Amino acid sequence: AISLTQDNNMALIQIADSGIGLPEDRGRLFEPYVTTRDKGTGLGLPIVKKIIEEHGGSLILTDAPLMNGQGRPGAMAVVRLPLLDA
Repeated sequence: AISLTQDNNMALIQIADSGIGLPEDRGRLFEPYVTTRDKGTGLGLPIVKKIIEEHGGSLILTDAPLMNGQGRPGAMAVVRLPLLDA
């Protein structure tokens, strides 16, 4: 599920899934070269976060709301980016 809203002068983008969710050790999600995948590099999330921050925004990963009667939450990315003055 994807939602796009405005919060004051920020665009708020929320992207949620009903997948396996986030790992227990969430403190290392944005550390380079840390991965739980067999063929992962561990660079995707750190690069995405850095790009968002370079544009004055923020990225938070959290549990998604329960979907389709699931017993466990998936993952949700919350991206905030500043709106440009028109």
